[in-house]
Amino acid sequence: MKGSVPPRIFAGLVSLQHLDLSHNLFDGHFSFSSLANLSRLEYIDLSNNEELFIHLDSGKFLPSFRPRSLILSHCNLDVNPLARPAFLASQYKLEALDLSHNNLKGNFPTWLFKNLTRLAYLNLRNCSIMGPFQFPNHLNTSMSIVDLSMNFLSGSIPTDIGTIFPNMTALNLSSNYLTGNIPSSLGNMSNLLFLDLSNNNLSGEVPNSLMIDCTELSFLKLSNNNLHGKLLGTNHSHASLVAIFLDGNKFTGTLGSFLSQQQQLQILDVHDNQFWGTIPDSIGLVSDLLILNLAGNHFHGPIPHHLCNLTFLEMLDLSNNLLSGSLPHCFQSSELVLLNFARNAITGTIPSSYFNNSYLAALDVSNNQLSGKLPKQIGENMPLEILLLSENSLEGSIPIELCKLQPLHVLDLSHNNLSGSIPSCFAKMHFRKPDSIDADFFGFVVTWYFASYPNEEAHTHAIMMVDFITKANLYAYSTDDLHSMFGIDLSANKLTGSIPPEIGNLDELVQLNLSYNQLIGPIPETFSKLNQIESLDVSHNQLSGTIPRQLTQLESLEVFSVAYNNLSGCTPDFKYQFATFDNRSYEGNVRLHGPPLEKTCTSASSPIGPPHQEDGNVEDDAIFFAILAVSFIAGFWGCVAFLSCHHTGQHIRIILDAHVDSLTERILMAAHKRTCMLQNRR
Repeated sequence: MKGSVPPRIFAGLVSLQHLDLSHNLFDGHFSFSSLANLSRLEYIDLSNNEELFIHLDSGKFLPSFRPRSLILSHCNLDVNPLARPAFLASQYKLEALDLSHNNLKGNFPTWLFKNLTRLAYLNLRNCSIMGPFQFPNHLNTSMSIVDLSMNFLSGSIPTDIGTIFPNMTALNLSSNYLTGNIPSSLGNMSNLLFLDLSNNNLSGEVPNSLMIDCTELSFLKLSNNNLHGKLLGTNHSHASLVAIFLDGNKFTGTLGSFLSQQQQLQILDVHDNQFWGTIPDSIGLVSDLLILNLAGNHFHGPIPHHLCNLTFLEMLDLSNNLLSGSLPHCFQSSELVLLNFARNAITGTIPSSYFNNSYLAALDVSNNQLSGKLPKQIGENMPLEILLLSENSLEGSIPIELCKLQPLHVLDLSHNNLSGSIPSCFAKMHFRKPDSIDADFFGFVVTWYFASYPNEEAHTHAIMMVDFITKANLYAYSTDDLHSMFGIDLSANKLTGSIPPEIGNLDELVQLNLSYNQLIGPIPETFSKLNQIESLDVSHNQLSGTIPRQLTQLESLEVFSVAYNNLSGCTPDFKYQFATFDNRSYEGNVRLHGPPLEKTCTSASSPIGPPHQEDGNVEDDAIFFAILAVSFIAGFWGCVAFLSCHHTGQHIRIILDAHVDSLTERILMAAHKRTCMLQNRR
């Protein structure tokens, strides 16, 4: 709905208890004085009406109603609620208060705990609250859920926080600037279900009391801090944990004893730590596991086949470790969506079963020691969108069966020993967004509902990081980011033949790298249709002919290289994006002229026709001079024969001889006369 909220519509609703105007397009002004007669009102939700100007401070007006829940998230408030407006301060019956996603800017409002003694739910997420983190120093048994995430709170977490709020069930202090240790008093929160302290500067070890005494804890997120020590610091942790995020810390030790106790675990993300040892076989006993991310540690040894017992597993990331041996062959019937074994020491071949999985959307086995050929047994309806096989020793040709992967939009086969030509059927794979996209396809979203008060959600993304070279640089992309990336990298192989013009039809392609191969022929003019291309590299090949001038139409192009080929003629006009490229984009082409190169482009620099026409002109010139030489020789000897044998020719020869003799006699007489004159002068 849109428009203003007329105050008169509430006049006759004296029995109204629940008012929800959220998620609309209301504008104008709204004052709580318009609800003065609604004495039975218990629930008010005006959230997500950013054009509606809400008056929290209505002068001396104090309403007769005392709501239990007040939801003002994503609103336009006339005063800062942190400054203790009279309307809020008078709501002593309030149990749930949500002011999240408002630019409040101020210190932490400790007065809320003093005045609103029944408050059980407080959400001040993303409110620009700053300064030290302070809680009241008196017992508060009513408070159950607190979300202060995404603010600018500093200092340490109060050491007695668990004593002050013993009945806390959910605490979210993530994405602040908190320092110091995790208080051991958190163990006093015996009903704690949800704890998120991620994205701070916390240090030290995880207190044992948290894992021993918080027996109901289901969700624990400590990501991106400076925590260290062994995993959770104890072998006596309870088995209620469903999701654990410890990534981006300095935890050490092994996983074996901990995993054997976690029968309910569904998400385990410990990437980018310092865990070591082998991946324990006990991992196969955690049968409900959906997401397993052990990337960026020091695990070694083979990939355990017990992983095949995890039939519900959707994401497996073991990248950037020291794993060896071969790839498991058992994932054909699994529900895996993301599979990452990159940057290990894995040998052997790529199992063909990986290309017959009806769920797999991203496969990364780059930077290993894999060999053999690319599998040809590819399922007809496989949903694979990201395929990264670079930095291995794969050989053979690129199979045309790869073109069955029509959803594919990121393909990296670079730095292998692949040979043969580039399949023209690549154009059938589109390399573009599908018509309908599941927004959470690559970002597994785990939703935990804090409580039934305002149905507030806490989202936690478990995503896979992969490397992909674009714009001549190596970038680490999350799979969320790669969902909007469209690229082909076939560089550093032994590919031959010409570049298929059909590739120019991939008009949403962002990155194309065909460098360091043995490709011949011209640069296709169809490349001018790559409207979204940002990086185009065909350097270090044997390409010939001219650079298509139409490439100047590529407005998004940021990186361009045709260096070290056999190109000739003029460079494209030095304008638009091409005015940003220096001579490094063109070097190694001795017959290439024009800016930014030193050789000036002239009409003689530009061949009239393509290379095959030039060769034809050379042949024509050779034939012309051969005919001319034969004609001269035939004419000369024909004249000699005519003057010697034919009677008319003999007559002409006698006349010519007489003229020649007469001319010779005159020249000799003139010379003799001149000699005598010179002697007389002496």
